[in-house]
Amino acid sequence: MSKRVNIHDLAVGGDGVGRLEDGRVVFVAGAAVDDELLVDITEEKSRYTRGTIIEILSAGDGRRKPLCHHVPRGCGGCDWQHLSEEAQIEGKISLVEDALRKLGNISSPDVGYVAGPEPLRYRTSVRVGVENGRGAYRRAHSHELVQVDDCLIAHPLIDEILLEGFFAEASEVTIKVGARTGDQLVMGEPTAEGFRVPDQVSVIGRNRARKGDEAHIFEEAAGMTWRISARSFFQSSPEGAEMLVALAAEWLTLHDVGEQVLVDLYAGVGLFSGTVGDWFEKVTAIESSASAVADATYNLDSHVTIHRTSVEQWVPELADVVIADPPRSGLRSSGVEVIRKTEAPHVLLVSCDAGALGRDAALMTSAGYELDRVDVLDMFPQTSHVEVVSGWTKNI
Repeated sequence: MSKRVNIHDLAVGGDGVGRLEDGRVVFVAGAAVDDELLVDITEEKSRYTRGTIIEILSAGDGRRKPLCHHVPRGCGGCDWQHLSEEAQIEGKISLVEDALRKLGNISSPDVGYVAGPEPLRYRTSVRVGVENGRGAYRRAHSHELVQVDDCLIAHPLIDEILLEGFFAEASEVTIKVGARTGDQLVMGEPTAEGFRVPDQVSVIGRNRARKGDEAHIFEEAAGMTWRISARSFFQSSPEGAEMLVALAAEWLTLHDVGEQVLVDLYAGVGLFSGTVGDWFEKVTAIESSASAVADATYNLDSHVTIHRTSVEQWVPELADVVIADPPRSGLRSSGVEVIRKTEAPHVLLVSCDAGALGRDAALMTSAGYELDRVDVLDMFPQTSHVEVVSGWTKNI
C-alpha cells in the first residue's frame, strides 16, 4: 500500500518522521527533512507505521547522493549517508534538544556541537554478519544481509580483513584494529573455526574468549597505550577517545573540582581513570565485564582501585566527581541512585543515545542535579548515532 508523505523531522534511530492522513506517525528509513515521498507501508501498528521509499517526489535541502556504493544496494550500516554534513549536524543537535525537552523536561537546553574524527575511514571496530563466509552488513530494520568487501567509514585495516577474510560458518564477526599500532583482531561468533585471514591478524572464537583465552589489540590514544581485548569495549576511534577526554578535562578544569576522589562508573578499559584520573589522589573504577577489568588492571596505575561488579551492586562511596559512561540504555533509575549516594557535587555523563540522555536527565534533575553543559560529540559521521557529554552540578 503506497502513501504520499512529507517528512518533517528525524527520529532517534535515524528514520525520517511523517504523518499519514489518519494521524498516525510513519517512520521512513533513508528520508531527509522536507522530503516529499511516495512510500510503501511495510508495518502497521495502532499508533505508528513504517514505510520504505518508492519514489522521491521532491528532495529536501539536506539530501545528497550517498557516498558509498553499498547504500543503494540496501546496506544499513550508515543510515545517514544520504544527508549532507550540515544536515547531519543539525539533525544530531535537534535529536538531543528534543530528547532533553520532551523526556528530560528541560525547557531550553543549550546544546553545543563538537566535530569528531574525519568523516570517512575512522571506525576501528565493526561487527558484521556472515553470508557464504564473507562479511555482510544488515539492511535497515532487517536481519537480511548485504555482502560487502569494503566499508567507507571503516579504517583501512578493517577493509583489508573484509576484502581478504573468509569466516566459514560463523554467524557474525567482530573486527578490531589499532589505527596507530597496526594491530588487527577478528572474533568469530560462536567460533572461529575455518577462518582464513591475513597472517598478522589475531583470531579467536567467542566460545574460547568466554573460557578465558586471550586475544587483544593495543591502541594509542590520549598519551597512553591501551590494551583492548576481543570482548572489551573501546571508543570508535582513537581521535574520538581523545576528544572525550579533552571535553572531560575542560569541564573539570572550568569548575576547579576537588582533587580527592573520582568515581568512574562503567569504566571499561579505563579511559577516564587513566587520563583525568591522574588528577585525583584516589580513583575508584566500577566495571562488570571480566575482559574489560583485566584490561583496566593492565592499563591503569596503582592509585586506581578497580571493582568487578555492576554499578547497581556496588556500595557507593563519597566522591568529589563521578564520571559515568553507561551502555546505550543509559543510567536508568538504579544508576542515578548510585550517583546520588556518592554525594558528588560534579557529575560528567557520557550518553550514546539521545533518548537515554533525555530519560536520565529527568532522573538526574529529580536527584538534585542541574544540567550545566551539554555537547554533541560527533564521533560517528554518516550515521544517526550520537555521543553526548553532559556536565551536572548538585543543587545546594
